[in-house]
Amino acid sequence: MASELRDPFLVTLIAWLLASLGALVALDAFTPQNFFVVSFVGLLSVMQLYAPPEPGEHWPLPLRALVAVCFVVFGYVVYVRVTDVF
Repeated sequence: MASELRDPFLVTLIAWLLASLGALVALDAFTPQNFFVVSFVGLLSVMQLYAPPEPGEHWPLPLRALVAVCFVVFGYVVYVRVTDVF
């Protein structure tokens, strides 16, 4: 990721994380699972917002690996919540 995309990406992501933390605490809905889900949605949204415009450019491998790990954790969170209901 070029430097001109990286800095606004990080600022936007950190702002999203802080805003979501504040909102969850204010609504008395903070749990680590809720924070992870909201943060993961924010990560995916910010990635789409700052996606490289050229089709040949790709996100760096560590960021794609982080998203892959987050999908696995998200699947586990969904599994836990579904098994709690049933």
